Amino acid sequence: MRRVIPLIFIMLIFHVEAQAQAQAQAQAQAQATDSLSTILVEDTTENKENKPFYTPSATSQLTQNTLGRDVNEYLRTSPSLFTQHDIGQGGIAINLRGLEGLGRVNTTIDGVSQTFYQMNPAHGWNGNTVYLNEDFITDVQINRGFSNGNMGANALGGSVAFRTLSAKDLVEKNSRFGNRLILRTGSNGYGQNGMFATAYREELSDGGSVGALIAYGGKIKKGYKNGAGEVIAGDDLDDKAPMESGGRGQNILAKFEYAPNRYHEFKFTYLRNHSKTYNNHTPMNIASYSGLAEYSYKPLSDYIDLHTALAYSNSSQRFERESYDNGYQGRKTRNPALQFNIRNNSRLELGEADLDIKVGATFHDIRYNADKHNQSEPSLILVEGKQQRVSLFTETEVRWEKWMFLSGIRYEQYGMQGYLPPTEDDGAIVFPKGGNIHFKRKENHLNPYISLAYLPTDWLQLYVNYAHTSRAPNVQEFMYANNAQNNPYSINPYLKGEQSINRNVGFNILKQGILKQDDELRLKVNYFNNRIKNYITQRQFYICSSIDQAYHRCSIDGYTDSSNHSTIAPVGIFLNEPERVKMYGWELEGGYDFGQAYINMSWTKTTTDTPTDRLADMTSTTRTQPSSKFILDLGTRWLDERLIIGARMTRIGDDIVPAGIDFDSDQAIVDRIKGGQKIYDLYAIYNVNKHMKLFVNIENLTNTLYNYPMSSGGTLGVGNLGQPSTWANQGTGRGRTIYGGLQVNF
Repeated sequence: MRRVIPLIFIMLIFHVEAQAQAQAQAQAQAQATDSLSTILVEDTTENKENKPFYTPSATSQLTQNTLGRDVNEYLRTSPSLFTQHDIGQGGIAINLRGLEGLGRVNTTIDGVSQTFYQMNPAHGWNGNTVYLNEDFITDVQINRGFSNGNMGANALGGSVAFRTLSAKDLVEKNSRFGNRLILRTGSNGYGQNGMFATAYREELSDGGSVGALIAYGGKIKKGYKNGAGEVIAGDDLDDKAPMESGGRGQNILAKFEYAPNRYHEFKFTYLRNHSKTYNNHTPMNIASYSGLAEYSYKPLSDYIDLHTALAYSNSSQRFERESYDNGYQGRKTRNPALQFNIRNNSRLELGEADLDIKVGATFHDIRYNADKHNQSEPSLILVEGKQQRVSLFTETEVRWEKWMFLSGIRYEQYGMQGYLPPTEDDGAIVFPKGGNIHFKRKENHLNPYISLAYLPTDWLQLYVNYAHTSRAPNVQEFMYANNAQNNPYSINPYLKGEQSINRNVGFNILKQGILKQDDELRLKVNYFNNRIKNYITQRQFYICSSIDQAYHRCSIDGYTDSSNHSTIAPVGIFLNEPERVKMYGWELEGGYDFGQAYINMSWTKTTTDTPTDRLADMTSTTRTQPSSKFILDLGTRWLDERLIIGARMTRIGDDIVPAGIDFDSDQAIVDRIKGGQKIYDLYAIYNVNKHMKLFVNIENLTNTLYNYPMSSGGTLGVGNLGQPSTWANQGTGRGRTIYGGLQVNF
């Protein structure tokens, strides 16, 4: 940290000098004003849906979920994007190209990185989980492979950025007040959702404005039946069906923004969630809140476009007294985090070339600790850990005629701290023996990235990207933070950060007037090839004891021989894989719209050798995406485009699911579930007037039995066609489901 702070001051001094030079050139202000106006027009008028098709990298954009689809389905329409689907967890766990978890995919809400990750003995490690009412979401920006700017901090495989409602989204032009009401309900466990938001916004003199918004949302989700009529998340805890699962959540969003003039802007955001989930083994209460303060400064200068943000968040997870696992009853974990971002853009001209220079930094402090309400259980050891991250970046984008060149470099520094208390309790085997471990260490990475794009025509863009990225081990990994009473404890202070080399090659097509004057064709094709070093995965060791020997490490044969050892649970620990993990594949998305009808599609074909966690079949999840995903969406517009009627087809390729342990090799094994089933949906949207719209959906119209990829084994462990569960999540796709609702803006 001491080495980093001087670098920040150097960056700021450079820009202060640049500002002074710009202010000394009063005669250039008119030209600067014209230039700035052009930039603002591009940002505010461009169709957001088209942005990925002129961006020379593997990006996608999702707009508002106007159909009221389940948030997992809504996100999965984007190439290479999946979620860990677990109705017993209640949140959103992003999986991008088979990578998930804190730092593997930088998931943000309004620019704030989400650090909360589930600690659940029933389902293990679902990466970091985001709790956000889907009706608050206005758009989602997806960056695959690498992300530039502040979004690239500690982002190994890309980023997913959620943007929430603001006063501008509700208040119409020439009005000061606006409201939005959304109500949704459906069959087959869809549950009920509702959201109400009210906003105020007013323009001030000299280009200023003031605005405020407050929104409340709630939802109830339940278990559902698959195409065979099986209840996914069943009624009893037995060998064939897990307990009933579901959840309910309440969310509050409040925003205030004030711009005294066109140069300064202040924004404040408060987001709160309270969720109660019930699943096999562990009912939980989850509460999270975050506060965000932002400041932007945009003077009449090409050198200064400054943005800063300070955020604090705190998430807690409490296990209820009726938890199946007694070691977790009454336990509460907390995850406070502090984040600071700063970034400046300078726009210059160098001959016939335009330059965009960005410098910035991100500071992040993440802590993890726990307590217990029942202090009479001394064997419940409470580990705690801390992670500090600093990311500095500078990048330059050059646009000259038909060429675009981007180069940048990022410096990542992160520190890890952890503490494992001493213990003499025989019921808590500790690794290292005896506990009393207090460690602190640092690691640094220097990550360059480069991108080149060329426009042979005004509608075709070719591009290539090359980037190094890295990610710090999170507290859960180096402290194994889900240890509980009577289970072994293990830490790994020597865990190294993950590093990746990311390559993208692709092209964009964006063209109007192909068959009609007002039609439009959009297409993005991307090939990626990544190599990950020091990939972190879970492994397990066995502890045996006998008359002649105390506790010692043994083989799985010795562990399973009950005559030679006491019954001690295996020791789990996170380790770096010695071999590089390979990931490569194709991503395609696009569409054609000619007014009266449209067609959109998304296709992904991936191959990866990501290792399977040792206990993925019992207490964790598999992160490997299915071999392919194809989505085709056809729609027509009627009644002066007030009525939209459409159909959607989804086809998922073969899926990999965990299937236990090979006791001969002591390795996790997987099963390949045959894919290829086609799932058909119907939908309709009717705009009654400019204030009200109605929508209805029929998902899985033919009630097809299929596997829903990346369904967590613990909650969705029912076997196919009523067969006993092998924890291989077959047949977990939702059966025929009808739901609908309305949105009213007034």
